[in-house]
Amino acid sequence: MRRTLVAATIVAATAAVFVVRAEPALASDTAERILATDETRVARTGAWRVDRFRYAVNSHLSTNEVQAALEFNFSGTGLAVRFGGHNTPPYGSPNLGVVDISIDGERKRLLLPRSLPREFVVATGLEPGEHKVRVVHRMRDDATGVRIESFSAWTGERGELRFQVNGAENAHLVDCRAILRRDDDVIRNELVRNWLTGQCALAGLPAGDGYVLELRAVGWRTEVTEPFAIAAGRPKSLAPIFLQRDPNTVTSRFRFPRLNQQAIRKPGESFRARFLGFEAKIEKVTLQRRVGPAVITREVEFAEDTEAAHYYDREVAVTLPGDMPPGVYDLTVQVNGGRRTGFCRSPRSVHVVSSYPVNPVFVTFGHLDTSGQYQAEYLQRLVGMINLIAPDMVLCSNACNPAYVSGAYADLDAPYVINFGNHQFPGHEAWYGDPVGLIDCGPRVSVLNFGHPWHVDKSAATALLASRNETAIRVINAFEANAPTELLDRFQIRMIHDAHGIGKKVDDFGATPTKRIGKVNAASFRVVRFRANRVELCTYDGHEIDPIPFGREADPPLTVTFAQPNDGTHTSNTATIDNRFKQTFPRVRVTFIAPVGEYDATGGKIESITRSDGGRLAVIQVRADIPAENSVPVSINR
Repeated sequence: MRRTLVAATIVAATAAVFVVRAEPALASDTAERILATDETRVARTGAWRVDRFRYAVNSHLSTNEVQAALEFNFSGTGLAVRFGGHNTPPYGSPNLGVVDISIDGERKRLLLPRSLPREFVVATGLEPGEHKVRVVHRMRDDATGVRIESFSAWTGERGELRFQVNGAENAHLVDCRAILRRDDDVIRNELVRNWLTGQCALAGLPAGDGYVLELRAVGWRTEVTEPFAIAAGRPKSLAPIFLQRDPNTVTSRFRFPRLNQQAIRKPGESFRARFLGFEAKIEKVTLQRRVGPAVITREVEFAEDTEAAHYYDREVAVTLPGDMPPGVYDLTVQVNGGRRTGFCRSPRSVHVVSSYPVNPVFVTFGHLDTSGQYQAEYLQRLVGMINLIAPDMVLCSNACNPAYVSGAYADLDAPYVINFGNHQFPGHEAWYGDPVGLIDCGPRVSVLNFGHPWHVDKSAATALLASRNETAIRVINAFEANAPTELLDRFQIRMIHDAHGIGKKVDDFGATPTKRIGKVNAASFRVVRFRANRVELCTYDGHEIDPIPFGREADPPLTVTFAQPNDGTHTSNTATIDNRFKQTFPRVRVTFIAPVGEYDATGGKIESITRSDGGRLAVIQVRADIPAENSVPVSINR
């Protein structure tokens, strides 16, 4: 079966971000779902506990006790079990025990969850009517453990879909979202995948033609199958599916600038770039950004520093044109020379600003436990709000799985720094480099990123801070907040942000003083505003320490909707910004895409107008002040 890869670029500031969250109930003509945690339906024997991986979509029952059992009744002719997600490395061992399932006293299945998809058919063709199910956990090869999320039951003949999903950076691919449609109706919407084997299945499906399966994993390209049919009474197997990484998350043959080491510059300024060019000829250096259908490309001047070359590495000084439009750009160097011919690419590594901040604005958060798909969807919604808030920089602390995190940040229209802490997936350096680094946001602001506990060697951090002794605002994005007071005072650190540790979450340290801004919970964020080189605001609604709340299941309280499709076809459009927070957001940024022309704005002030490649489209950025608990329309007209 032929498959079609879909690389869907989502622009949070220009369109509604389509992110599927909690899984809906099964379609009424498909099956009945019985939650294992339902104490009124499911009786427990032995030591079962309700468990939920950190911020997972659903809870499940888990046990390691041999002979622990579950019993329940159902009415129907077919039954499937859905196992809890196999635990991923930062959160413990997989399901290693055996599940013995009997129906009406007759053993139907002896299942080894580690070798099966999360959803598995237990029985079909049962006599219509009421049935009694007994599920017993048993040991296998001295190994135990099972997690059961739910059961589904149906009447009549149903079909089953089986498929296998693997992908680039497969060690980090935990799960994905499967959306099964039939004639545009959503039949199933589930998180799927045994992360140990890649196996997936969906059971209890109505027979028929016109099915299409869409697979989404944040950080990978979405894939959609060609239409297929489901037959009653037998499984439908798809060819193995391989998910390619989103190019916005893949750094190829680049040392710097790169994610966590972005170059932030004004038009006309220069930055240095180091890449693996070996002995090839450097043909050209290009900066490119995409905003919905608009593509903005500039071939830029460069000069090679031949003294800096070493073996594979080459280094150039890149100069931005004086009229370089603002925004976040991918940096590409084309080289030519035998086997080395190709492109060195560093996505979203150059941020062009029209001016440097005097009173910088940060968005901060951390410890979101973005380990898989569902948690990454929350982060995507947060990114959509951040794009409206339009901070100078985003500080993220104590991240988890870099493959999903980098995918969620692929649409962020601001530079960011990130570190990984006690729930980290090994290998995050492939995305984000050394845990210790420094980024300048103009001559007045420097941010040290320190991804270690403070008991380790701090010489690299102190050397970086010492190199910025003249910087007015020095900030640390840390894993933990207990930096030595001597270090904070010596370098006059104005703020330290962290997402792990004890103590008062908003506090002053040392003589400078340094404002500590810490994580309170994993369902919130902060907007930090500086004034006169000090933190002026970092809490919500006048509270002493509270961050801005944003629940895991919540729709974003700060949104933008467009009266007309924001796709470059309309010469007038209105964006309505809804703010349900008890906090004002000054100078939010709304991005319109329209046909090229002269435009006026009402309800806000035009910040920039950029022509796309080919001169057909205009990217129009408008700033507006949004009062607390209010809606503001912002319009453009040609």
